[in-house]
Amino acid sequence: MPFEKGDIIWVEVEKRDPEVLKHPAVVWSDLVEDGSDFNGIMLTHSEPSERFNNILMLEEHFEPNHEIKFSRTHFVNQVFIKFESWGPFFKAGKLTVEGIEFIDSNLNNSDPITFEDYLILNA
Repeated sequence: MPFEKGDIIWVEVEKRDPEVLKHPAVVWSDLVEDGSDFNGIMLTHSEPSERFNNILMLEEHFEPNHEIKFSRTHFVNQVFIKFESWGPFFKAGKLTVEGIEFIDSNLNNSDPITFEDYLILNA
């Protein structure tokens, strides 16, 4: 099943390895075939801090009737490289057009990096 920009993807509970993947992601590539690496935006409940520029989203940024919906949700202001080996993924939500535009207009760090590199840069 292909995913598209704005789809919120997640993994089954038994695959949620906190050392590798503990947050759902918004697909940030135009079209992602199942089983391929992709660029994504991490969603979190963590507030902004001195180290991390997380940005609070709004309820209208999320389509209703999905597993993942607004719940004081922030996006991490960085595009990340997400790896197919962390899957298989399933669609657990979707951003509205306004949600995609909100991230686009607030995204400062659009060059994709790994999470490990992100932690080093923000140490």
